[in-house]
Amino acid sequence: MKTAASIIALLLMTGMLAQADMKIMNIQGDVKVRHGAEEAWVSVAAGDIVKPEDSMRSGRGSSVVLLVDGATQLTLPELVIVDCSDLRTLTQEELLLKLAMEGIRSLPQQKHDGGMSVPRTTTVHGARAEASAPLQPGSKDGYILQLNGTKVLHRNGFYATMVLRAKEVLRLSPSLRTRYDVRLLVADAFEKMKLNGEALMEYRGLAKEKLSLRDRAVVEGRIAALKKAQG
Repeated sequence: MKTAASIIALLLMTGMLAQADMKIMNIQGDVKVRHGAEEAWVSVAAGDIVKPEDSMRSGRGSSVVLLVDGATQLTLPELVIVDCSDLRTLTQEELLLKLAMEGIRSLPQQKHDGGMSVPRTTTVHGARAEASAPLQPGSKDGYILQLNGTKVLHRNGFYATMVLRAKEVLRLSPSLRTRYDVRLLVADAFEKMKLNGEALMEYRGLAKEKLSLRDRAVVEGRIAALKKAQG
C-alpha cells in the first residue's frame, strides 16, 4: 500500500512541477497570500508574483485579478481561498489517479501488530487542521472560503482541481456536506470531463439528501439523462 501511494504521489508531483508562476494584475480591498508552507497571511500588491505552492485569500468586498499562464486573466471574488496549485487543467486520467490516491490516503493504516489505526488529519497544503487560527484553511471559516473558491475553479474551467478540492474539504469537514450547491458543481464537473459514471454516482448521492424542490428537479433530470445516455 505504501509503495502504491508513493508511486502515485511521485506521478502527481511530476505534473505539478510544470505549472508556471502567476502575476497579480489588480487588487481591490483586502487580499492576502500565504507563501508555501508558511502559516502567516501577508498583504500583496499589483505586480507581485505568486507561485503554485501559494494560497490566496480575499476579504469581504475584495477581489484580485491574476494573470495565469502569461495569457489568461482570472478574477478571484470576495470571500474565497484558492490554492494557486489548483489553477491548472488535469486530464481524465490525472483526475482519476488523484482520486485513487485520495482513496488510499483515507484508508485506515495497518499497524505493525496487525491492528488498524485511523490516519491523522491530512496536512496537505490548503487543507490543514489549524482550528485555533482565524481564517486558516483548516478552520470552519477557512473550509467555507475554500468551498467558495471551488466555484471560481469551476467557473474558469478547472474542473478536475475543483472536484479534488471540494471532495477534500467535504471529507475534512463533514458538516459542510449540506453545501449542495458545491456538490452539484462536483457532479457537473465530472460531466464536463465526460466522466459520466462518476457524475451519476454524485447525483445519486445527492438524491438521498433533503434537497430543495429546484435542486431535486435538477438532480433527477441529470440522473435520467445520464442513464439514458448509458443506454
